[in-house]
Amino acid sequence: MSFESLMARLQGFNTSLEALAALGAELQLRSKALTGDTRLRSLLQDVVQKIEPGILNGLDQNQERAALALIQTSFRQVNDLLENPARGPGWTYEDPVVLESQGQLSRQIVRAIRKIAADRPELDLAFRRSGAFLDIGTGVGWLAIEAARTWPALRIVGIDLWEPALSFARKNIVANGVNDRVELRLQSVDQLDDDAVFTLAWFPGPFMSRETAGTALRCVHRALVPGGWVVFGMYATAAGELGEALNHLRAVRCGGHHWTTDEAIDQLGSLGFERIETVSPSPALLFVLGKRPSQ
Repeated sequence: MSFESLMARLQGFNTSLEALAALGAELQLRSKALTGDTRLRSLLQDVVQKIEPGILNGLDQNQERAALALIQTSFRQVNDLLENPARGPGWTYEDPVVLESQGQLSRQIVRAIRKIAADRPELDLAFRRSGAFLDIGTGVGWLAIEAARTWPALRIVGIDLWEPALSFARKNIVANGVNDRVELRLQSVDQLDDDAVFTLAWFPGPFMSRETAGTALRCVHRALVPGGWVVFGMYATAAGELGEALNHLRAVRCGGHHWTTDEAIDQLGSLGFERIETVSPSPALLFVLGKRPSQ
C-alpha cells in the first residue's frame, strides 16, 4: 500500500474515532445535565445527528449510562494499547475511569440474564428463592450491586484478584446500601472452595485463559448447588475478520482467551454440566448456559 493510500485509510478510521467521541461527549453532557458552550453544543449535536438521525432517541437513563460506559472504557483501553504496546497480558488497570466504566457496563449482564430467565421458568424460579449468586471477577462491584437489586432473595458473593478494583467495590456497595447482602473476597476462582452454595455463577469467559478455565470451572461446578446454573459469558461474534481479530487481541491482552461457542460448550460438557445451550440476549452479548445435574 502506498503512503497516500495509507493516509486515506487512516483518515477514514479517524472519522469513526471522532464520531464515537462525539457520541460520548453528548452522552456525558446529558448525564451531568450540562449545556456546555452553546455554539459547540450545537455543532456536536449536528455531528451526532449525521452519524444517524435519532441515534440517541428513546434511551432511558440506564441505557445512556451503559452506552457512555462502553465508549469511555473503549477509549481508555485503546489508549493503553497505543501507549503501552509492549506490556504483557493481564488486567492491570488502575485508572478509575476504566474500572468504573467497565463496572457500569457489566450491569447490562444482569439485565440480560433476567431477560433470558423470563423465558426459562426453572431458571426464573431459582432467582426468586433464597440462595446465592457468584460474581466471578466482580471488579468495582456494579454487577453485584445490580444483582442484589434485581433478585432480593439472593445473597451475592463477588470475588476478584485485583485489589485496586475491590477498593472501589467496597465503597460502591456501601454507597448503594447493599453491603448487608454483598460479600467481597480477594480471591481467585481456582481458589474457590465453597461446596454446593450458589444458585448461579457468572463466568466471564474473555477474562479466563484456556490454561486456567478447566480448573476454574471445576471449582464453579462444585460450588453450585445441585440444579444450579453457570452463565459462561463470551464476546458476541463481530462483523468481519477485522472485528474478530480485534476481539481476539482484546481478550488476550486482558489475560483471557477469545472463546468460540464450541470451545465453551466442550468445557462445560466435559465437566458434566447438562442442558447446555447458547443464548444471545442482545447483539453485544453471547452466553453459554449450563446446569449442574440435580442428582
